[in-house]
Amino acid sequence: MSADFFRVVNSGDGEIAWLLDGLKGRKGKGAFFLCVASSESSDIEGISAAGASPELRRITPSIDAEALVTGRPSGGAALPVSPTGVVSPVVITRACIELAGFGITVVDCGTFKPPELPELKRVGKGSSRCVSTGCAQDYEGVRELFYAGLETGVAISEEVEYIILGECVPAGTTTALGVLTALGISAAGLVSSSLPQSNHDIKSRLIADGLKTAALTQADVQERPLKAVSAVGDPMQPFVAGVALAASVKVPVILGGGSQMLAVYALAQAILKSDMKALEPAERRRISVVTTKWVVDDRTSDVGELSRRIGAPFACACPNFYLSKHEGLRSYEDGNVKEGVAAGASMAVAHIAGGAEPAAIVAAIDRMYDEMVPTRQTAK
Repeated sequence: MSADFFRVVNSGDGEIAWLLDGLKGRKGKGAFFLCVASSESSDIEGISAAGASPELRRITPSIDAEALVTGRPSGGAALPVSPTGVVSPVVITRACIELAGFGITVVDCGTFKPPELPELKRVGKGSSRCVSTGCAQDYEGVRELFYAGLETGVAISEEVEYIILGECVPAGTTTALGVLTALGISAAGLVSSSLPQSNHDIKSRLIADGLKTAALTQADVQERPLKAVSAVGDPMQPFVAGVALAASVKVPVILGGGSQMLAVYALAQAILKSDMKALEPAERRRISVVTTKWVVDDRTSDVGELSRRIGAPFACACPNFYLSKHEGLRSYEDGNVKEGVAAGASMAVAHIAGGAEPAAIVAAIDRMYDEMVPTRQTAK
């Protein structure tokens, strides 16, 4: 394994080292879950690059899921692009899934438009409202998502040796900030963004409005952490927290993402400390968060500090996309998009479990880009 390709940001009392030992030589023995969801928060300009317009951001989760599984969005739709024209990281993830040799399960936790796939797991009752409402989701619906995650985690941990949980939730860093803030974690100015410059002011204002309306107390959230998700979260968060908590009793679980998955990790830890009867707090759980260097090195945020405040084992994949022949990939090195669809975790697992060298990973992503991205769609 190349130390230059996999960087430990926060070791988490040795959890990252344990993760590495558990992945080596495990090609084809893991499972990948892409958990998609939507929030009306993504309609607000300036907080998400997961689509060039509010209308397109509403269908980005479905398009990414379809492209990840089949290589093409249904109905001839184009892959999602950022406002600056950079194509979705689904290209990265699909290439690395082939290198690592694991299967894909898509879970619709609540989207505006469900993915058109023959095998789709649906667990949600619909998209979430804007975080500024203070009632993004009904509490009982959030609980149902969490318990569906627990059930899924128990089942899948019997079948594989490790699990990657990825997400596609436009405006997900905003809902992440919401949940972190509601949990009492000082995260303002720390969360990253898919945009080159993270608009912390807009996100913080939306969250402040939502939490004021929700009128949650710290006692409320400590007793029932899922209240934080109900007020200012999204449908992906409770489901992924449930899968991670249940599966990690038996196998390593990687939360693939940056700020969004750090929020899920914090939520999971808060649930363990609550009085939820479905969990046994004493059981050992192996959960790590893995992202890309572009998230970690984002000068407009500080997810490394955020991981330390949460206590999350945290690492990142460090590819050199300047080696790519595609400008749409080289643009990642300038801070565009940065992460999504568990791109960082997929690259890390392709390298550690799949044995692919860093140059081979970039070459495979280049080939996948050739297959998936029409010439007219590449970034200018």
